[in-house]
Order: sequence, then C-alpha cells, then structure tokens
Amino acid sequence: MSGGKNRQLVVISLDGLATADLDALRGLPAFRRLLRGGALCRRLRGVYPTQTYVLHASALTGVRPARHGILANTRFQPGREQPEWFWYRRAIRVPTLYDRAMAAGLSTASLFWPSAGRSRQRWVLPEIMTTAPGQSLAWRVASAGSPLFILDMLRLYRTLLRGLDRYHLDNFTTAAAAHLLRSRRPDLLLVHLLDLDSVRHREGFQGPGVARVLKEQDRRLGQILDAGLQAGSHPRTAFVVFGDHAYLDVHTAVNLNTALARAGHITLDRRGRCRDWEAWANTADGSAHLYLRDRSDRGLRRRVAKCLERLRADPRHGIEEVYSGQAIRRLGLGDSIDFVLEARPGFFFSPCLRPQVSEPAPANHRACHGYRPDREGYTSLLVAAGAGIRSGAVLEEMAITDLGPTLAALLGLTLPGAEGRARAEILAPGG
Repeated sequence: MSGGKNRQLVVISLDGLATADLDALRGLPAFRRLLRGGALCRRLRGVYPTQTYVLHASALTGVRPARHGILANTRFQPGREQPEWFWYRRAIRVPTLYDRAMAAGLSTASLFWPSAGRSRQRWVLPEIMTTAPGQSLAWRVASAGSPLFILDMLRLYRTLLRGLDRYHLDNFTTAAAAHLLRSRRPDLLLVHLLDLDSVRHREGFQGPGVARVLKEQDRRLGQILDAGLQAGSHPRTAFVVFGDHAYLDVHTAVNLNTALARAGHITLDRRGRCRDWEAWANTADGSAHLYLRDRSDRGLRRRVAKCLERLRADPRHGIEEVYSGQAIRRLGLGDSIDFVLEARPGFFFSPCLRPQVSEPAPANHRACHGYRPDREGYTSLLVAAGAGIRSGAVLEEMAITDLGPTLAALLGLTLPGAEGRARAEILAPGG
C-alpha cells in the first residue's frame, strides 16, 4: 500500500461548529477563501452519542462506535464521578486514517486530536487532562505525546499559553500547526480546536460570545492557510474543515446515579461516595449508558428497568427514551451496555452523586450535546478546498462515517472495512 497522490492533507476539526453557523462563516475572510474555490457539505450527520471522542473516532475510521469501541468521551469506571477519558490510540479497535497513512510511508501529525495519545505518529501534541489528585499534567502530556516536539513548541510559543483555558490553548495549537506546515511539512496534519465548544457549553448554543469566537476561529484558520502558502505546498494540499456536533440548550441536570442510589442499586458511604454498586450510569450529557454489575441477574435487570420507567414517567427528570437489547444495537452501540437513556431537550445527564435527582444546570453549563444524531437542526458542516476537491460542489448531507473514506481517497488510500463511503460528489474527477 502506498499513498499515490503525492498530496498533503490538512484536517481541522472546529469543535462545536454547526450547520447553524454557515451564514456567519460566509462573512469571515478565511472561510470565504475556502468556500469560494472549494466544496461544502451543509449537514454532517453524527453517530450516537454525539460526543467529541466518539465522533472523531468515527471520522477517522469510517465506522460506528460498536466497531471502533469509543462509546462515550469517558471510560466506564463505576464509582468515579470524573472518569478517565479515552485519551489513547489503543482504545480504538480498528485502523484509523493515520494508521493507514503511516503504513503507506507518509508522515503524520496530530495536535490535540482526540484519542491520539501514544499513537506513534511522528508529531503528537496530545489532548489530555488530569482527572484525579496527585496526577502530573506535564508527565501525562509528555508520556502521551512526542516529548522533543512538545518541548520545541513550548520553547517557541509558550508565551501564548497564558493559562490552560481553551482560548489560549487554541492559539498555541494553531501556532504549532503553522510551524509544522512551514518547517516539517507532514503529509497528514490533524488539528483539533476547542474554544468554540467551550464558549457554547458555558453561554448557550447561540450565546453572546459565539460570534466573537467564530471570528477567532476564522483568524486561526487563516494562520494555518497562510502557513501552507508560505511553505509552497499549496498546489498539492487539500484543506478540510469540519465541525463534530451541534448543541441543545439546557436548564436541568439529572443526576442518574443519585436516582440509582435512592433505589438501592448503589451503596454510599458516610460521605455520600460510592462504596458498592449493582447498576451505574456512565453519562454522555444528552444520553447515558447504564451498566449492570451482574448481567446474568434477570431480577436485577427487571428492578432496574422498573426504576428507569418510574423516572421516565416523572417529567421533572427529563428522560425521553429508555433503550435496551436490540434497540441499543440498532443505535450502533453494540451489546456491552444494558440500558441507554436519551434526555429530552432542556435536560442533560450528570454522573454526580448529589442530594437531588434533578437540579438546575450549573451557571457555566448552558448547552450540551451527546443526544441522538437524528434530531432536527442538530448537524455540523464541512468545508474543503484545494488539491483533489471539486470546486463549487455542494453536498446537502453526509454521514461522519463517510468522512474517513473521503479523506483517505484524497491521500490515495482506503479504509478497509469502513461502513461509510468516499463521497465522490466533493472530490475532483480522478481525485
């Protein structure tokens, strides 16, 4: 296998960019550059649950969660209200786009890309956080990424990191991306920018800061496009920019594990922490996955099912659907989960053990995702331009599982076993 196109591919994920932003993007200079000579997909449909790590795994593998194994942002760790996320490549069960590229002898880089830690790419700036007391962020970053590259970026651009808020992280990531394009010229560059997602969670889907952040993301996109020009690689470079999910505004947090504790399925210690459990909910904001400790215990399954139906019948708790068995498999989640819950608009699920089952959403948590991808107006979008892209093409809708095969085609590669397909509608003839 070899990448036969002699192309460079730059993929930029703007976390939280949605179809609803399209009119605003048309008025921004960097996006105008791409839209003027490129292709557009108006509605990029996600997979379930519509969480960042799930969606990015599907984007690079072309398969749904049951196949790639990333079922939520976080791992199932009962008793932990802040479980570890799927930081590392080993969690993805099938080949990714960068695996195929590396096998073809291409150079690859990932900057803050979900689940790219310890992925053996040449340049990795990992997305990783601390989730428990005593953990060292510096050690986690160095051990998950490319230490010498990270040190070099810190030497050059550390003044951009005025704290770890998403605004400054995105400025640092953008500078690292531009540096790589100018000096290292990877064949495949994956960039994940976070600021828009952070503001929308904090202020609401169309909160007062959204317009400002869209302009900032356009500025960062312009820096990356300009770096490609400076490197002289533009004639062979394709740029693909996409969003992973939209949002629903929320007003109520539903603490599912509190409900399970009240029903006797979780035992608490004197401090209100989990001491033992027979059912536990791993939450994904707009949805939740509930696991039974003893899956063979039919009596437990019936009792938990009745508990969930009682919760669903009470409108204060905002449960729209409870799925089990074959219905979960049809959602693309496989057979490891016992119950899946979908929240109604305005509600989201929290893993916390709190005094009340439902309570007002925190002041800094005004919009969420993680809901079913088929909700009305709940899509993201994709813009692409450059080598191999059909100029002026407009695709009304594609699945995020189509993205990986389409990106692979731009590099002259394939993703064997992908459930999605390369979308020829946005590829140049022979591209």
